[in-house]
Amino acid sequence: MSTINFGGLASGMDTESIVEALMEIERKPLDRLESDKEYFNNRQAAFDTLDTKLKTLLAKFENLDTSEEVRAYSAKAASTDYFSVSASGTALPGSYNIGVKSLARQQKDVSNGSYESRTDANFTSGTLTIGATDIVIDNDSLDSLVDKINAANSGDNATGVAASIINDGSGFRLVLTGEDCANAFSAAITGGTTANGYDALAFTTTQTQTLASIVVDGVTITSGSNTFEDAIPGVSLTVSKPHASEGDTTSVNVTEDVNTVKTRIKDMVTAYNAVINYISDQKDSDWGRDSSLMAVKRNMQKMLTSAVATGGSLTTLSQLGLETQKDGTLTINESRLGEAVSSSMNDLDKLLAGGDDHEGISSIFENYLRATTDSGDGLAASRKTITDRTLKTIESNITKTEARLEKREELLRNQFNAMELLISNLNSTGTYLTQQLSLFNQTT
Repeated sequence: MSTINFGGLASGMDTESIVEALMEIERKPLDRLESDKEYFNNRQAAFDTLDTKLKTLLAKFENLDTSEEVRAYSAKAASTDYFSVSASGTALPGSYNIGVKSLARQQKDVSNGSYESRTDANFTSGTLTIGATDIVIDNDSLDSLVDKINAANSGDNATGVAASIINDGSGFRLVLTGEDCANAFSAAITGGTTANGYDALAFTTTQTQTLASIVVDGVTITSGSNTFEDAIPGVSLTVSKPHASEGDTTSVNVTEDVNTVKTRIKDMVTAYNAVINYISDQKDSDWGRDSSLMAVKRNMQKMLTSAVATGGSLTTLSQLGLETQKDGTLTINESRLGEAVSSSMNDLDKLLAGGDDHEGISSIFENYLRATTDSGDGLAASRKTITDRTLKTIESNITKTEARLEKREELLRNQFNAMELLISNLNSTGTYLTQQLSLFNQTT
């Protein structure tokens, strides 16, 4: 129920301003609660942002935690007319001569007859046998027959044959395509009958299956697809066209790709600096001196400068040209990094990826970063648990305080209204007495 305010009509006082001033004082606890709410929300947002940056850094170390990732290689063909080529970290440097003899092809069988409609039930009965699988024909159209054939090409006993439909201009034809270039398939119809005057369904093989074949330094290698994996160790090769003549070859050179590992190291440094800079940027905030923030910075700097017992010439990241600045960030000495990558790839591998007898610096960082960013027990996650509990209490107190303030304001307005009414009544009484005295004086 709303309160009618008289606003100082009787007293002459600005009671509305008085109530507002009193309520401003009364709202101080509510203002503190709102401030606390903003603080905890902002603090959690800061930890969430740090968590994202730590996960980015984790991903960069994960790009450097195996020999295949550290020991990057590139493969380049003298010509791309016949095949494409790429190398992984397991490749071996060297030169190779490759000749493409044939491409892999799948067997294709096409129906002898063509049909005006895909949906008419032209195939009334019979059995289509693909390999050892029988497919019953029962008033089927081209579309329904395709569905049956493709359904048979699934599960443990899949036929390895897919069906499709083409339009050759004179009508629709059924096409069977083998999925395995290494093996031929058979397709036969028994007891086949048709409707609408069509001949019984039969197939002709229009393309036989063929293995892809290449010659690597005089050695013939075949594949059931046009991609050859590890014909050259660590190299993937996809053929696209046979060489014109027997004995023709294209050379391939496999070399260490120092630029890839340098880029990965630089990406790691960028992500590391993003974490350090973000922590430093929080120093002027209310949570900037949070011990857990400082612990992240200290722990990372400790791991960064720790030596790894590699047994090789490289034992610290500083030997790669990573130099720590006064603010804790890293800079890269390009000359030293280039020298370490170019001349000490084995030792670089031991330092970053580790070995059978020691843990690499990447794994050391990863273990810490995974624990710190864990969705259940990590820094941001544990802070969120505490923050959510605290915010729930604050929200409850805000609701209670707002209700109390509403009642308090109503009480004040009622009190001032009562005062105004009292003063108004007193004024009326005074006026009456004055009038009576005046009349008394006139009669005497």
